[in-house]
Amino acid sequence: MNRMVHVDIQEIVKEENVTHDWRLLMVLEGQIKVAIFQTDYKLVKDNFIILNPNERFSISATVPALILAVTINATHLTTILPDTSKQRFWNLPMSSPNQTSNNLAACRRLLHRMMITSLSEDVDEATVAATGLALMGHLRAHYLWHEESKSIFDHDQLVNTVITKLETEYAEDISLRLVADEMHVSYNYLSKKFKEQTHLNFNRYLNAIRLRHVELDLKYTDKSITQIGIDNGFLQPRTMARNFQDRYGMSPQKFRHTLAANLPSIDSTRQVITLSREEALVRLAGQLAEEDLASIQPVTSQQKRLDVQTAQVLTHKTATYTVNVGDVLNLNNQECVTQLNQLTEEMPIAYIRVFGVSKVRTDPIFSTVVTSEKNLMSAFYAILAVGAQPIIRLSVEMVLHCSPEDLIARFEAIAQMFGKSVVRRWIIEFEYDCLVSDNEDSQTVISYFLQSNNWQRIGVHVTEKNFHHTEKDKKMNLGNRFVYLSCDYLFLRTEIKEDLSELKSRLDSIQERLAPDRQYAPEIALDDWNTLAGNDAVTVGTFFRSALIKEILRQNNGFDNVSFWLSITSRISIIPDTTDECLSLFLYGTIRRPVYFVVRFLDALIGERILSSPWFSYYRNGEDYTVLFSNPTYIDPRMSISDSLMQYQSQELQLQLVGLRGQRYRIVSELLDKDCGGIYNQWLKVGAVINYSPQYIKYLATMTQPRLKIEDIATTDGKLVLSATQSFNSMRVYRIRPLND
Repeated sequence: MNRMVHVDIQEIVKEENVTHDWRLLMVLEGQIKVAIFQTDYKLVKDNFIILNPNERFSISATVPALILAVTINATHLTTILPDTSKQRFWNLPMSSPNQTSNNLAACRRLLHRMMITSLSEDVDEATVAATGLALMGHLRAHYLWHEESKSIFDHDQLVNTVITKLETEYAEDISLRLVADEMHVSYNYLSKKFKEQTHLNFNRYLNAIRLRHVELDLKYTDKSITQIGIDNGFLQPRTMARNFQDRYGMSPQKFRHTLAANLPSIDSTRQVITLSREEALVRLAGQLAEEDLASIQPVTSQQKRLDVQTAQVLTHKTATYTVNVGDVLNLNNQECVTQLNQLTEEMPIAYIRVFGVSKVRTDPIFSTVVTSEKNLMSAFYAILAVGAQPIIRLSVEMVLHCSPEDLIARFEAIAQMFGKSVVRRWIIEFEYDCLVSDNEDSQTVISYFLQSNNWQRIGVHVTEKNFHHTEKDKKMNLGNRFVYLSCDYLFLRTEIKEDLSELKSRLDSIQERLAPDRQYAPEIALDDWNTLAGNDAVTVGTFFRSALIKEILRQNNGFDNVSFWLSITSRISIIPDTTDECLSLFLYGTIRRPVYFVVRFLDALIGERILSSPWFSYYRNGEDYTVLFSNPTYIDPRMSISDSLMQYQSQELQLQLVGLRGQRYRIVSELLDKDCGGIYNQWLKVGAVINYSPQYIKYLATMTQPRLKIEDIATTDGKLVLSATQSFNSMRVYRIRPLND
């Protein structure tokens, strides 16, 4: 293997071998048993194990298991990191004394990232190698194996320093006198202190460390015994042999011979298939959502009875959407404009949000001012061209990025270019902490917008991070210019918890604080929705559930407007470190995310709204009826990956319709659970690679459609009962149409 890092997706039944490099094996599907020397480990999905160089191992699986195999070339790595040649890791990291859920999750993320990169059509070997080095760095920080490591915390700082020095320099010519001189303490004091703390004298402790490494070399290398002694600080073979005999009761030669005699011979019948890129993609994309639902049993139930004859039509606001495009200059990108054009043909886009106007991309041919103004103007023209109005968000950081005079001059230039009648419909949206800040520059900018004849509409964005209401907050009175109030899920989760009944009063109190004498209520908007699922990897199921619950919140809690990111790439320009943790409508180009399917599906529901609740919604369109079952159990999407939470929060929903005409009805039901069928989820897990063949794209498009069921039911008493088990944050739509026989 010439590459430093090699990544394979393998189907494995049996393998016995001795590894000469570091290998990490993570189970993607099924379960395996791994034996390393005389220790057995059982691994299930998402478990991983580390094989150190020269370890003899065997792997077996009752049925073929799918694994991710990462091999890190020991020779190459030692060239880059010489000290790794002596290091070994815990075979099973989750059994290490230093393991935490965060450390394990970080390892899994790095392994997933390596898999994603290696499955790309144009594999970036440099990125794979860099991720491999990052993984080794993480393992070295948390999972190095050394027997006495746990005792170090029982010693004082002086002795700890000595122990650390011995652990790292045991192979050198080291003595107590040299260490004492280096630490500027007396020989006798250090000798006494060390023995009091460790219950061993200095030389015996040093020899114990050296002998531990000798044992590892005898087990895992074929070096000569003389060389092993020299490599581990024993310059005289007789000295090593005498100390080894005292500790292990046998000579180094006999130890090695006994170890070899007790090991079973390697079985040459290897049953491992390394999958090609195309085979791996199909295999990873082949697990359907039914697997997730197979073991789910409903814990609670919701029942509702509705008389369709006496039910009254509910009034509700028409939903509009805001699309976040990140940096305003993203709108000079043709892909971004193409995506917006497609969306506005299919969805009601009221606003397009950009973040600041202060970033400048200079062109060597033109001056900075000319180029920045030209780019800004073309960006805002792109928004107006699709029939939307801009929302320009300003935070404290954005305001402080340049002088208030420069920022105001830029807005004046925009107003002059587009005219007062146009820009007065745009919204300048301040982060809450920017409004209440005592910073003089921030207040200068805010005063400009409160007094300007050009800019007439002000919005405010509240979130957990920027909203810390205290009586010391600076008082504001935005008056009738206050037209838009947005909050994100962090604000909901922190301020409202699981009970949304306080939402309206909480938002009303914010409005009262910011504009006590306003005559009109501002639009209420639900903004950014992070989908990071705790310490686990983000999957498409999380995106789907988050989009669904966001829509249910919008429908049932009076939100006028809901925001989504346009694409992952648009968010990178604002939040580069969390590129895939947002609800976006596009992935790349024209590849839609599950969010898009949810929004389009719910917006397709037409008719008079008769019933609205978190679990049941009922629409009437002439003699046709549409019923929506949903289960938005939690508003915190970070919980939506846990299988145990899925089981705990599933519900049995039942809606009884009465007052129907006695006749036959055709009921078409469509289930949207997780990600419209599971294929999309697996696709996203491998990085949503876009360089698929047209045939594979067609296959994905087909498999991500909602699951459909059609049945004809006759009713003579005018009653119809609909029931279903819904996993949490899933949705089912029934379309009911009378049949004229």
